[in-house]
Amino acid sequence: MKQKLELLAPAGSMDALKAAFGNGADAVYLGASAFGARAGAGFDDDALRQALRFAHLHRKKIYVTVNILVREDELPVVRQTLRRLSDWGADAVILQDLGILKICREEFPLLPVHASTQMAIHNATGVRFCRNQGMTRAVLARECSAAEIAIAAKEGIEIEVFGHGAQCVAVSGECLFSSVVGGRSGNRGRCAQPCRLPYTVGGNRRECYPLSLKDMCTIENIPELIDAGIDSFKIEGRMKKPEYAAGVTAVYRKYIDKY
Repeated sequence: MKQKLELLAPAGSMDALKAAFGNGADAVYLGASAFGARAGAGFDDDALRQALRFAHLHRKKIYVTVNILVREDELPVVRQTLRRLSDWGADAVILQDLGILKICREEFPLLPVHASTQMAIHNATGVRFCRNQGMTRAVLARECSAAEIAIAAKEGIEIEVFGHGAQCVAVSGECLFSSVVGGRSGNRGRCAQPCRLPYTVGGNRRECYPLSLKDMCTIENIPELIDAGIDSFKIEGRMKKPEYAAGVTAVYRKYIDKY
C-alpha cells in the first residue's frame, strides 16, 4: 500500500515556506540562488540552510530546483551547488538537464533526484527512463490525463502531478516565446511570460488574451487523481505571495484529508 499522499506547496520566500507548512503542506519546493527555473524566487545559502533546518525540525521536506539547462562553463558552480545541497540534507533536487543528472548520480549518489516537469515526462515510457536513470520521482507534464497518470504510476517510482495553479501555453514549460521576442529564456529561469500579455487577433482592434490559459483547479478531481496512484499533489506558484501559499494549501489539505 502506498504511503499517505504528499501535499507539495511552493515557497518563494521564508514567509511563504512557513505559511505553507503552517497550513498543512508535507513538503515545499524552492530554488537555490542559481540554476532554478524561477530566477526571481531563489534562496541564498543562509536562507536555504535556515529553511532546511526549520523543515526538518518540523518533520517536513524540502525539494530544491536545479532545473534549468546549463552551459559547460557553469558546471563547476553546479557541482558546488549540488555538494552543498547534499551536505545540508536537501530531501531531493529537481532536475531537467541530463548532464546535471549524470553528475548527481556519479558524485552525489545519496542525493535523491526528481525529474522536473520541464523534462516533458508525459507517459509510462518517460517514467521508465527516469527510473532506469536512478531518479526517484517523475513530475509529470500538466497535459497528462488521469488514465495516462494511472499507467505511469505502475512504473515503480513516485509520481508527482501539478494540481493547482498557472498553466504554460507550451508543453511542460518548454516554450521559446520569451527567448525569441525578448532574449529571456524560460529554460534559463528567466521567462518574461509574454503569453500573459494582451494581443489583437485577426484584425480585431480590441485586445484579448489568446495565449493566456486559465489557472488549473482540481478540487473536484482529487479522488480521481488519488485513485490513479499519484504520490505527490503539487501546487504551482513560487512567485506568489505567502498568503497564496497559505490559502491554497489549506483548501487542498482539507479536501485531500476528506477523501
